[in-house]
Amino acid sequence: MRIKFLDFLIILLVLISLLSYFSKYQEYEQKNTLEYSGSQIFKAIKDFENYTSKGFLYHVKIIGRLNMDNSKFEDTGFVVDTGRGYFIFKDYEGKKYTVGGVMSYKEDVSAERIIMTVENKSTVFYEAKPVETDNFGELYNYIEEMSSFMEFKGIYDIAITGDFTITPPCDVNEELEKIIYCKNVSCNGTTLKLEQLSIRELKRLDSIIKPEKIYTGDFWVIVRTENEIQELEKYRIKEDGSSNPNIYRDSIHIRL
Repeated sequence: MRIKFLDFLIILLVLISLLSYFSKYQEYEQKNTLEYSGSQIFKAIKDFENYTSKGFLYHVKIIGRLNMDNSKFEDTGFVVDTGRGYFIFKDYEGKKYTVGGVMSYKEDVSAERIIMTVENKSTVFYEAKPVETDNFGELYNYIEEMSSFMEFKGIYDIAITGDFTITPPCDVNEELEKIIYCKNVSCNGTTLKLEQLSIRELKRLDSIIKPEKIYTGDFWVIVRTENEIQELEKYRIKEDGSSNPNIYRDSIHIRL
């Protein structure tokens, strides 16, 4: 009788362990892929804004209809802005659409399904001190080296936000619209405004803007990691990052 009771306890513990594992796996999957119906447009927008504020890189797939002719629409790209009941979507070719819910008629697209996929696991924000470079390729190398303290978590992507002074002045906003991995990029004379621009696009900016000098001023860097940052690793990250003389001490923030 005692053996049977012990067997029962062992089986129960195994079942509890399996349940816990699958619950965590399901939670992980849900965190990385979120799906919405067209009637859940406000919930989708709230999640877009939340992940954007945390600096996460995510892409969305839209399935719905073009309101101009009621034809089927299906495309994948990025959310570059949000409004009340709609968002602005840019596909991989650089084309922008306004997207509303399933009953919308003012926007370009009425969405029936929205699938959001989060590409990285955690983000680390830090404020970098001003630097002067001759081109964006140099700036890319500078930022990559400055962010190397996060290599132990696997660097999936790095993005930057700030106002940059460039010489000579440029007027290439139409070409800048083709930049994909960013929330916003625009140039007004000698001022280049970047919002969450992936540094993978920096070398492309060299061919568009052709700068002779770049002056950054203070700017924000967002390191997007392949692996999730654990609670006990936060202290190490802040210490390692703050020891870099090019990073403002106490400017490091971690988002999970």
